[in-house]
Amino acid sequence: MNNVISINCNAEYYALQFSICTIVSDAAEYGLMRASFEERGFSSDCEYIIADNTKGNQFDAYQAISHFLKISRGKYIIIVHQDVRAIDNREKLLQCIDGLNKKDSNWALCGNAGAKGYHQEVVYIKYPSHTEQSIDLPQKVNSLDENFLLIKKSSNMTISPDLKGFHLYGTDLCIIANFLGYSCYVIAFMAEHLSKGNIPALKQYQHEFIEQYGKKADIGYIQTTCTQFYLSNSKKKNKLLNSPFFFFIIKQFKRYPYLIKSLGKKK
Repeated sequence: MNNVISINCNAEYYALQFSICTIVSDAAEYGLMRASFEERGFSSDCEYIIADNTKGNQFDAYQAISHFLKISRGKYIIIVHQDVRAIDNREKLLQCIDGLNKKDSNWALCGNAGAKGYHQEVVYIKYPSHTEQSIDLPQKVNSLDENFLLIKKSSNMTISPDLKGFHLYGTDLCIIANFLGYSCYVIAFMAEHLSKGNIPALKQYQHEFIEQYGKKADIGYIQTTCTQFYLSNSKKKNKLLNSPFFFFIIKQFKRYPYLIKSLGKKK
């Protein structure tokens, strides 16, 4: 057939293996981070992409990551802080990825620190003062720390366009991945993070994050051309508000404004 493009669902081609992406506010520190990765094998078949904030905040984290996801050419996208130093080598990371593929081919995102519930942290990271190593990795989590994130390009991940700033984007990516049907993991790839981040600023930002997600989570009644239903992040609300009894009440309530409007037109 002329002028028809046929897709191959099994085709997978990437120009590079790794895209290593960083928001840079300190060129010297970024140079040390990049050197540590190159010394451990992340040189050939890799590209380094930066969001340049050395002359002021031209990008916040959400804007930068949106660009990284769009322009990166690697099979795997690494988003890493400039104050991280690689300890494990490239081969170790590939082993972690291979193990993850065997455990759960439906993963989209992984990192070296995160959590899977209240007070259930999962970590594999070195700090200047100590090292933290969870066992039985990889482990599935619902949030990831931002110091080191690895995204599978084929997952076509995105990031929230309505969030701003430099905090909780790892959590945002995990929530989106979960919503899209993917899973997220902490893997046993060791890197050193030279700081634990700006905790006071994170606490201040948390309110905005909760407020924005509060607008998304409870979707409400959905009307399609063929059906209607209530959609919520609460199983109890979904069951209750999709019952015939409640649907009858809602239908009458929704019908009332239209009835008043139609009677007004007849006058």
